[in-house]
Amino acid sequence: MNKIKQYKKQIFTFITIVLLLQFGVYPCLTMANTLANIIGAVALLLLVLWGAFSLYDYVNSSDGNPYPSTIDETITQSPNVKPKRKYTKKTK
Repeated sequence: MNKIKQYKKQIFTFITIVLLLQFGVYPCLTMANTLANIIGAVALLLLVLWGAFSLYDYVNSSDGNPYPSTIDETITQSPNVKPKRKYTKKTK
């Protein structure tokens, strides 16, 4: 039950988007009416944006991040080292 409570917002968003697509957008896109097609296309665009923002929010949240950063940032910094010079002329 705790796992369901943890993902309640994502489950609600997914179910709402599926129901709006099935009963609102798809019938509008299959009608012979041009105005209904335009309204359905705008609704589809809004649903895609809503889903994208929900997914972005889920990935960037602290508790929903599937890949938490465990690497220490000080270890990954490399010291400033000058590259070796490549000689173009032959040396004697």
